[in-house]
Amino acid sequence: MVSLSDVKRWNTGQLDEIAHTMQQRLQILTHSGDDFGKVMPVEGWAGPAADNAGSAHHSLMSRIDKLAAGASIVAKALGQAADAITGVQHAITNAEELARKYGYQIADNGTVTDSYPDDKAPPELNPDDRARARTEVADAVAQALRTADDIDNDLASVFDRANHGDFGTGDEATVTAAAADGAKDPGLTLPEPPKDGTPSQNAGWWNSLSPAGQAILLRDHPDWLGNLDGLPGAVRSQANIARIPGERVDLQRQLAAAQAYIDQVKGIPDPTAGLVSNAIGEYQKIEAKLKSLDVIDSTLSEGNRQLLTLDTSGERVKAAIAVGNVDTAEHVAVFTPGFTSTVDGSLKGYDNDMQNLSQHSQNISNRFGDGGSVATVTWIGYEAPQTSDVLNPDLSVGSDNLAKIGAHKLDGFLNGLGASHDIHNQPLHLTALGHSYGSLTTGIALQQHTPVHDAVVFGSPGLDMQTPSDLKVPQGHMFSEWSDQDPVPRLDIAHNFGTSPYQGISGGSVASIEQLSTGDATGLGGQPLHATHEHGQYLDNNSTSQYNMANVVAGRPDLTVRHVQPWEVPSPPPAPGQPIPAPPGRDPQPPPR
Repeated sequence: MVSLSDVKRWNTGQLDEIAHTMQQRLQILTHSGDDFGKVMPVEGWAGPAADNAGSAHHSLMSRIDKLAAGASIVAKALGQAADAITGVQHAITNAEELARKYGYQIADNGTVTDSYPDDKAPPELNPDDRARARTEVADAVAQALRTADDIDNDLASVFDRANHGDFGTGDEATVTAAAADGAKDPGLTLPEPPKDGTPSQNAGWWNSLSPAGQAILLRDHPDWLGNLDGLPGAVRSQANIARIPGERVDLQRQLAAAQAYIDQVKGIPDPTAGLVSNAIGEYQKIEAKLKSLDVIDSTLSEGNRQLLTLDTSGERVKAAIAVGNVDTAEHVAVFTPGFTSTVDGSLKGYDNDMQNLSQHSQNISNRFGDGGSVATVTWIGYEAPQTSDVLNPDLSVGSDNLAKIGAHKLDGFLNGLGASHDIHNQPLHLTALGHSYGSLTTGIALQQHTPVHDAVVFGSPGLDMQTPSDLKVPQGHMFSEWSDQDPVPRLDIAHNFGTSPYQGISGGSVASIEQLSTGDATGLGGQPLHATHEHGQYLDNNSTSQYNMANVVAGRPDLTVRHVQPWEVPSPPPAPGQPIPAPPGRDPQPPPR
């Protein structure tokens, strides 16, 4: 295995120079060889001597053909190696920059060591951010060395095969044709993504490839890239968009087969109970998937969108679409919807909500924040519970099974955004938004380490937490919203989903989850904000609820309108079925600039 110092010493300029020289010599060989090929047979010369001369000439031409084919692929492989090495060296440079930023050093064997003894890093370096950066640096170096090994082994293999005359047939019509045959060999191959790679490993692998190598994979293997957490959003989107036509053709084939099966079972005189209805159900499921692709196409046509997830497996299509560019945005929000959400039925409306939220967040960032750009993501990357499955204990909205499955995927998605930003030294303020059952999914995901800085849950039945300390979100940056006529937060009477984010614990208050107002209020600059009352209104445009989320997404949670927690209200709690009174929030004032 090559070492870090080996790779840093590799000289791409020398490789390019050798490849160029070989190409020049190859031209001489092909021209001279083709001229030599024309000397036989000699017109009018026959007999044993002529036969011997012809045999010797054919043997020499075969050797020249083999030499030309070998020289051709070696020159090609050297150029490929020079290009590939630039990607590896660039990846190592990025890893070293990230290491220095967080106070680490990289040893020659790739080991990452702490520059601050006894864990005495400066207070401005967040311990969680440092821990994540250390993993990302180690993974980036490991993947760079893995790619370097692949380059080294492939190039050595080409040399060895050329030395043994494995390229070309030795019987081409011309030496020029033999050289062309040699160049048909792929030469160096590109390493596949790490098997079952983490977002950090995936990011390290992709960053270790040269731009030319990345372009080849985008062209030849979009199926590898579209759903790979840790890759840049632009790459994932390009790959997923390229996959849509093939997915559509496959689904249309499945739909035709489903229709044929329906016709078949309808022809059975006494079909087994449920046979026809099940066949029709399968047809409708495929039909809904095709409609989902239509909705995705329609949403992308709005412009300024990225298709970050596309998964047609399972019962329903899963997708995530960003408004804006998640690679360049300093502020990114990921919204996870809940009960009954589907791509075909919900994506379009939620995308419009995210468009509005993005615009409001951008205005706040420009006027009162750091001016950083904003991107928002509608993440329907899991199969949310549906009305038809309410009585199914494994799929019911009353169970956290689907939320746990979704949380694992959401955790990877969030970490992928962080890894992609970190490896390119791009700043990222990441906000997680979760509505209804989607807040449960979000809450479970946030019990793992992610790069999320702020989170807002609204209309939440619970987060599967026992105490707020279960959530790996910075203290004071976890928020909740509850509209006064929304029954969902009070439905989980038995606390199947853990302690409510809206109620006290052991007589105290949930100090680390601050409730934001959903009532009438006035925003910055005297902007009138209207109240939201029902479960589906939290994202309504120009509402207090949306305004609060926009401030959080823009990195200014201090500007939100706060809500007095229900357990802090001195009056007795309302009777079951009655709305909890919503005391007015305070109108924030912009801080001094």
